[in-house]
Amino acid sequence: MADQHNAPKLSKKRKLGKNKKKSWCVSKVDDIEEFLEDERQQIRTGGLVAEKADDVLFVVDTSSSKTTADLSEKEPQAKRRRKDKPLKCLALLQPDPHSKAVRKSDGPNFQKGKRTNRILDRLRARSQSQTRLKAAEESRKYAESRRDVVESQKQLPVTAEDLWANDDVDKKTFSVKPPKKYRKKPSALPATLVPHPGASANPSYDDHQALLLEAHNVEIKKEKEKKRLYNALDAKFPNKADAPNESTYLTEMSAGLVSDSEEEKEEDDEESQNTSLSVNPPVRREDRKTKKQRRVEMESKVKEKEKAKMTDIKQRENKVLRIPTIKAEINKNERKQRDRAELKRKKKELEPFKTKRLNSIKYPLHISISFLFIIFEEQDLALKLSTELVGSYRELKPEGHLLKDIYKSVQRRNIVEPRVKQKVKRKYKLKTFEKKGHKAVTRVVVHVVAAAAVAVIVVVVAVIVVVVAAAVVEVVLDY
Repeated sequence: MADQHNAPKLSKKRKLGKNKKKSWCVSKVDDIEEFLEDERQQIRTGGLVAEKADDVLFVVDTSSSKTTADLSEKEPQAKRRRKDKPLKCLALLQPDPHSKAVRKSDGPNFQKGKRTNRILDRLRARSQSQTRLKAAEESRKYAESRRDVVESQKQLPVTAEDLWANDDVDKKTFSVKPPKKYRKKPSALPATLVPHPGASANPSYDDHQALLLEAHNVEIKKEKEKKRLYNALDAKFPNKADAPNESTYLTEMSAGLVSDSEEEKEEDDEESQNTSLSVNPPVRREDRKTKKQRRVEMESKVKEKEKAKMTDIKQRENKVLRIPTIKAEINKNERKQRDRAELKRKKKELEPFKTKRLNSIKYPLHISISFLFIIFEEQDLALKLSTELVGSYRELKPEGHLLKDIYKSVQRRNIVEPRVKQKVKRKYKLKTFEKKGHKAVTRVVVHVVAAAAVAVIVVVVAVIVVVVAAAVVEVVLDY
């Protein structure tokens, strides 16, 4: 009978029947489950061991001649290695494995370069691949062709040589991508502008008058610019004669000092009146608002709010009637946008024909300051007045300058930026000094000039005295 495990404890006094569930006992079944699991494992791995023959289960070992006692007495491998390891005291006597060996002296049968040739042969044999051989062949061909080119350049030219013949040298060329503006002209303007018909040697009357009118408008524009600069600068500052001096300053500063006492008295009176009126009057009981007055004020405020609300509602309702006006405003704005876009498109079309500048600020061309950006300005029109027109080409005088016209054309086409001739200004003041050898000569010259001046003065005075004496003598003789 199996051992009981965790059986219920029954009191001695209380007796229960053995056939009841409460009196059941708990038996251990772990060994049974292990036995069944072992059988299942044997069935899965080739069958039950109890049903197999001895030849299948056991094999006679004939490979080792040692007994089991010898195997049991065998020492571990790590312990055996420690025993076989040399002592540390003897390890110091061993040579250093990291140090280089001492080179032996060459014997009488030593062949110089034998080891080097052997290494080279080994490297050459290793590099005998098809790729390396091909690369070496191409390198050799290129070196030979390069040598031929250098030799041909060193040789003197021969008359019998064909200059247009094709060389066998394979020159490597690389395609370079040019920039975007390489083939694009900086300006669409022509190199030479067509002159005005009135600038002809024998123009018609209308063409000549039109050219004169154009030149007249250019001069008027220049005069307006000069006047604008004068009004903005010179006109706002007085001249030297009208500039304030000490007397005008004293007059201006002393203005109003005589009648200051009277004005102060008037100001004191006004202040006293203001101070008397600024005091709040006393609050009386009768001046307080009644309940009726407060109620009326409240009702009026409510009515005003309702009125403002109704006005707002009416305005929103009236917006429906403003639909045609709103449509007209929208159409007007769209028309303005179309006009603006059209103007922008026209400006963009004319952009290639304009001369660019380096800054948005405009300066006249005559300003010669290095840090100011200058815009391009056309040169003066080449024209002749009505009195300068002649009927013969022999008497005709040319106008303008060819070199200036070409330079202006280059600037107009954005090839060269607009520029002017800069004034050379010395940054330092020149020092003047006199050599020591010249000082004595200077003194002598000064003395000579002074003596000559004194002599001249004496002679002039003597002459004047003689003339005056002669005049006096004549007057006396007349009497």
